[in-house]
Amino acid sequence: MDQCNSSVLRCFVKRFLPVAGLIFVVAVGVLLSQRTQYIDLVKSHELSLAKSSRIAMKDWLEAGIEDVSFLAGLVQGCMGREGTIPEKYNSMAAVFSTFGEENRNCVQIRFLSPLGRELVRVNMVKGQAQRVEADFLQDKSDRLYFRDSSMIGGGVYVSAFDLNKEYGKVEIPHLPVVRFMKNIYGQGGLVQGVVVVNLSGESLLRFLKASANDSFGMCYLINNEGGWIIGPDTSMDWRFLFGERNGFMEDSFPAEWARIKAADSGQISAENGLFTFLPVIDPGFSSASSSPVIFKENWKIITRVYEDGLVIPGSTVTLSLVIFLYILSGFFFWRKTVSVVEREKVKSALVESEQRFMDIADAAGEFIWETGPDGCFVFVTGRAGDILGYSSEELIGRSPFDFVDEESSWEVRKEFLDAAQNGRSFSGLVFKFVNREGRKLWLEFNGVPVFDSQGAVTGFRGATSDITAQQKALKDLQDREDMLQSISDSVQDALVLMDENGLVHFWNPAAENIFGYTSSEMLGENLNCCIFAEDNEDAGVDEAIVQNVDGLFSNYGSFTVNVRRKDGTVFPAEVLLSPLRKDEQWWVVGTIRDVTERREAENKLRKLATTDPLTGLANRRFFMESAEEALERSLRYERDLSLMMLDIDFFKNVNDMYGHDAGDDVLKGLSQAGLKILRKIDLFGRIGGEEFSVLLPDTGLEGATMVAERLRREIEQTRMITRSGELMITVSIGVATLNADTRTLEHLLKAADIGLYAAKHAGRNRVEIQLSPAGTVEK
Repeated sequence: MDQCNSSVLRCFVKRFLPVAGLIFVVAVGVLLSQRTQYIDLVKSHELSLAKSSRIAMKDWLEAGIEDVSFLAGLVQGCMGREGTIPEKYNSMAAVFSTFGEENRNCVQIRFLSPLGRELVRVNMVKGQAQRVEADFLQDKSDRLYFRDSSMIGGGVYVSAFDLNKEYGKVEIPHLPVVRFMKNIYGQGGLVQGVVVVNLSGESLLRFLKASANDSFGMCYLINNEGGWIIGPDTSMDWRFLFGERNGFMEDSFPAEWARIKAADSGQISAENGLFTFLPVIDPGFSSASSSPVIFKENWKIITRVYEDGLVIPGSTVTLSLVIFLYILSGFFFWRKTVSVVEREKVKSALVESEQRFMDIADAAGEFIWETGPDGCFVFVTGRAGDILGYSSEELIGRSPFDFVDEESSWEVRKEFLDAAQNGRSFSGLVFKFVNREGRKLWLEFNGVPVFDSQGAVTGFRGATSDITAQQKALKDLQDREDMLQSISDSVQDALVLMDENGLVHFWNPAAENIFGYTSSEMLGENLNCCIFAEDNEDAGVDEAIVQNVDGLFSNYGSFTVNVRRKDGTVFPAEVLLSPLRKDEQWWVVGTIRDVTERREAENKLRKLATTDPLTGLANRRFFMESAEEALERSLRYERDLSLMMLDIDFFKNVNDMYGHDAGDDVLKGLSQAGLKILRKIDLFGRIGGEEFSVLLPDTGLEGATMVAERLRREIEQTRMITRSGELMITVSIGVATLNADTRTLEHLLKAADIGLYAAKHAGRNRVEIQLSPAGTVEK
């Protein structure tokens, strides 16, 4: 027994060791490849997130630079007009008030003398402009940002990002601000004063903090010195301004800060995770206003992914599957090895058998026997004891019928009697027997008759095999086939088996439900009756699929195609075709899934991503993307293109007097009124709260002005049905058109926006034309 076990072990090690090594190498390679791919994915995602956050902050800064440049131009005009100084300051205050009420981020607008004394100051309180009386104007000559204004020249100065101060103290609650400054020059090039615009950074910081939701970790914002503007914890924000502990990145991440400080941008893997960092201001920064820009400081956007975030999701499951594969393959190899060794042992025993059993060698099995004229055993080999539990001596003199199960007793007797009467041999007789322990076995009998000198049958010689395991295997196989049939009957996807000619040989119930054809209708038929080229034209289906409809199901792979039911209805289906080799012939196994609901869901998501949920118009993002494409086409083919910006007059009064529900109804009513006037090719979008924009392809200035006036009258005459009753509103409209000064979408928007402000300033409910992104309004 020990020698047998040792042989089995040696054979098992020899056969299984190469397979185990292969499994190990493949598993390690897969895990390393998955980790590398996952880390590359995280790095790419974090870099994209940092870039999008940088673009958002640069756009915010550029808007502030354009705003102060725009205001400086208006102030220059006020100072150049006829009138007394107080009159000029009053005109200037009116401009500041109008601008501040239209700009949600505006906190304060001032005009300082060359010596730093406030001459005009307008504060924004809850969206309302409040001019500060002369007695309360302050001297700002000691402020760092004013002292830095000496280097402005003809450009724009952008201050550090800090907290707003009043009378030398930080305002509570904290209000993060950035100050934009521009000099005003008089005759002879002398500085008449400085325009200072304080913009709140709250919305920008909220956006940057919200972007952390798209990160695998956290999103930070620091200044040149590494001071936390957005830190790992909100309690760390702005601490550097007060000289408090943990106010700088160096306090929390000294090693990482040293590397980030030394580089302009990049990604580093360190003890505390993966850090991705980018500067907000590039060395070649330029604004749309074409004015030089001086930044007091630069900022860096940093994303951080913790070490836990770099671990592949489900890696534990993968490792468990590898271990399970080792165990399972080892088990099967062990069973196979045992079987091989057993076969070799049986083969050796047969070779050593005596010559007297050569006439029954063809029927040799687990044990060999011979019966006499009375049907009792006269010879039995020792193997009978292993199967039936009786020794050879105990079996001699007893009939095989003594051990037959009652259910099989009559059938066994009948077969033996028929063979004896007819003098024929028998083989493959399978019956159920009972061994000494009472356990039921399936035995297979093979035998030949023994004749005397007169030709009479005197008995049988034969072999009996224990096929209990084979019978169990057959039953298990049948059970497995029944289970697979049940699974096929219960799945929701159509399962189809086709031969190499494309003819259907299997058609499950789900296929009947999906296509409407019964199994009897489809067996032996071709699936081409369910797919037609005309159903896939102009349906977003791959052109190669449309051109090869007839041979589509004779290939392998996965694709999505429109198919037709028996009743003629067409639906999108996801098809997966796999090859199968059986009986020296190639077959195709197809899985077909109705993806109608998924396709509808994708269409709904696409609509949500491109439209404003309140008005149904194009949202800001879709409007900007479509406008860029339209502008590119107009420039390429030298076609006209115009753009309108419109804003509801006194919309805040509607919200304050009638509530936001009424305000929402007004926005929807305006959208419906606009769609009645505009063409299908025109793009109507909501790009702000009550701010809308219209893109007019193939439309020059004259046509755009007529459309704008029609739109203004239509809105003025339309009764807006709201939940608070009928309301009448007006709009102010700025019109810009494509020309030599407006070759970019940014210039068009800026010019139209200037026209909009001019319309507001000129009394509202009017249309103003602006042909340039800078300068005066054309009327």
